This record gives sequence, structure tokens and C-alpha cells, in this order.
Amino acid sequence: MSILFDKVSHMRSEYLLIFDVQARNWEWFRRNYARLVKKFDGEYVAVFDRKVVDHDKDLSSLAGRVREKFPFERVLVEYVSREKVVLVL
Repeated sequence: MSILFDKVSHMRSEYLLIFDVQARNWEWFRRNYARLVKKFDGEYVAVFDRKVVDHDKDLSSLAGRVREKFPFERVLVEYVSREKVVLVL
């Protein structure tokens, strides 16, 4: 096998791992949303390894702290709100 093939295979494996980690974090977030709303209504939460590791009303502040402490591609950041969020495109 070539070095290029090995590198591509490794990259593919890493992307699949990140996708799996994000899927598990998203599933945890979805299942625990009602509890999260009670505690973090109106805030962004950062979920790493199926745990809230930080939260803030300001997304930029939260992202800055999370990037310093965790591999950012493995952290799910979502907004938590009792109110339905409507996106206007």
C-alpha cells in the first residue's frame, strides 16, 4: 500500500470517529433537553463526552474558553431555550 493510501485511510477513520462522537453528544443533548432548559434557558451549552462542560449567553466567549480546554471538533455547542427558535432565511 502507498503512503498516500495510508494517510487517506487514517483521515477517513478520524472523520468517522469525530462524526460518531458528535452523534453521541447530539443524542445526549436531545434526550436531556428538558433538563438542560431548566438550568440553561437562554444560553449556549458546550457538550463534550455527553456532559455539559461550559455554558454562556455569549457564543464567542463560550467558544473561546472551550477551544482552550477541549478538542473543538469533538464539542457540540447548541443554544438552549424554552421558546421555539425560528430561522428566517
